[in-house]
Amino acid sequence: MKIVLVRHGRPDEDDMLRSHDPGLRADGRRQACAVAARLAADGVTRGVSSPMRRALDTAEPLARRLQLPVETVDGWAEADRHRDRYRSTETLRALGDAAWQRFLDDPIRYLGGDPQTFHAAVMGALHGLVESTDADATVAVFTHGLPINLVLSQLLGLERITHFQPGYGSITRLRARNRSRIGIISVNESGHLAPPIDPLP
Repeated sequence: MKIVLVRHGRPDEDDMLRSHDPGLRADGRRQACAVAARLAADGVTRGVSSPMRRALDTAEPLARRLQLPVETVDGWAEADRHRDRYRSTETLRALGDAAWQRFLDDPIRYLGGDPQTFHAAVMGALHGLVESTDADATVAVFTHGLPINLVLSQLLGLERITHFQPGYGSITRLRARNRSRIGIISVNESGHLAPPIDPLP
């Protein structure tokens, strides 16, 4: 089976009504539409999303285009899901080198999560997906930066989980034969997000 991990589009960090779980801002919605356009011809047969608003909003254009239901799976949620305010990685980096290094050193605790619980939830979601999906299926999973990092780091045997910087709306592809045989096809695809090039006159 093929698994397509999609990082959500850029959230509206200034949304005071949903500061803990914002939806997408305008450029994030454009990124979600670009993801839908890229994946529409990829034979996606199943859609799965984190329960967080920014992931669900990113899944919506593809789901509408393919008339595909989107299942919410808690294990694909970000480590900050219980915090009272969302903070983007750009905002965290702007806090200064010391704060950014604290995030890199222990990102899950920095965002208010428990590393063991988070690890078990994400890998449980991945293994559950593999075990519950047909071998010839293609599944689009709309998730977040740390779950993508954790999956890649586990598959590569890396100790830390902050080796990758998946961009908003980026695509990471896996292929799975079973839960113990999962390979990486690509990481952080972003060509579909590039602005169109004006044709020569």
